[in-house]
Amino acid sequence: MNKALEIIQDKEDKKMFQSIIDLIEKTYSGMTPIQIENFVLNDIEFPTPYGKFEQAKFELVSRYQQLVDLYYEIKEREIKIKQQERKIEKAKDDLEKELLELQKEKLEIQIVNLKRRLKTIIGEAKVFYRVYQEHPEFHKLTPEKAFQLEAENWARKTLNMPTIFEERYGKDYMIKALGEENYQKYLELRRKNFGLLPREMFEVKQLKEK
Repeated sequence: MNKALEIIQDKEDKKMFQSIIDLIEKTYSGMTPIQIENFVLNDIEFPTPYGKFEQAKFELVSRYQQLVDLYYEIKEREIKIKQQERKIEKAKDDLEKELLELQKEKLEIQIVNLKRRLKTIIGEAKVFYRVYQEHPEFHKLTPEKAFQLEAENWARKTLNMPTIFEERYGKDYMIKALGEENYQKYLELRRKNFGLLPREMFEVKQLKEK
């Protein structure tokens, strides 16, 4: 029984929270492979294999940085636990000793929670690393080839969300991504079916006022 449950008086309430503790210990709190593959490395934001590969690299670097942070957090608490043990050995007052032991327990619980986070980081990293390993053709690209593949991914992504990209980055970017002819076709369809962008409305208003 978890010591924190000692503050609960009702037996049924205590039993309920023990079930919650058991649930926490059995539950994986990170993103599942399904979530990663469908909602992180999704086909809308990363429509090409290279786009997914590059995002997987980014996610792996992020997980490594989290791993390093966790290492120092865990080691720091382990040292503090040793310090508490020394203080406990020297403590003569019973209440002081009890408080020191309580502080030590808090540090131990913190380490348990940090190691649970570590498990989550490792689980997510495994999925991203599998995606990375699935594309050995991208591991040693020339700068020129990497640029070409990145441009292709951005162009495909722009096609998936053209209005968002047009509103954010404007006409010049859209022509770069789609080509002059394709952009003009899109522009006609967008204005016909969805109307003007907010800045276009403002431009039209200014023209009418002149």
